[in-house]
Amino acid sequence: MNIIVSGKSMEVTPKRLLIAGYTGKDQASVKKHIDELKAIGVPAPPQVPMIYDVSTDLITTSSAISVVKETSSGEAEVVIMNVKGQWYVGLGSDHTDRELEKVSIQKSKQVCSKPISSQFWLLDDIASRWDDIEMRSWMLVNGVKQEYQTGTLGEFLHPKDLLTVIKERGYYGEDMMIFCGTLPIVTGEFIYGDGFSAELYDRLTDRKIDLNYKIHILADAEVV
Repeated sequence: MNIIVSGKSMEVTPKRLLIAGYTGKDQASVKKHIDELKAIGVPAPPQVPMIYDVSTDLITTSSAISVVKETSSGEAEVVIMNVKGQWYVGLGSDHTDRELEKVSIQKSKQVCSKPISSQFWLLDDIASRWDDIEMRSWMLVNGVKQEYQTGTLGEFLHPKDLLTVIKERGYYGEDMMIFCGTLPIVTGEFIYGDGFSAELYDRLTDRKIDLNYKIHILADAEVV
């Protein structure tokens, strides 16, 4: 897989993919997200934050993914990735099957591709202003872009704090990629559609990372 850092292409091969959930610093915001999930039948997590270990085969920079039925949706997440000891920052979508999520959150994440941006920044370049980096997302529904999430990275655990949790729980390893958590939904309800867009924006340098992908619904073989 190739990523672009400071205009230069870099070949990377993540050896582990972790999806961190319920990583908000504001417990009221965390509870709001838990309530969003409870509203569709997803039980509260046994601990906060949660760390889900999923397959690196799910990572994709493709502009389209395929899913079963219309009950899956994206979640904008800042992504950090370790490459030979150096940490990089990008953008991803923890696309999740919402029906399967009622049965098992980890399984619901494992069955969907995880689109990521091809562009990354050096974490060291933004670490001092991590809290100020903006993140937004939109769902594309019948060709119309609808705002889905908006906020800043200051709403999440700082990478060094999240990595402490990951190390304490025995998940840490070399050349790993971590999805660091998602923002509450603007409407409070999941939206399903034809595509998903997100962006990271560093206002100080006017730099932006974009993520866009279409959602292809596979033919349902179980409908006669």
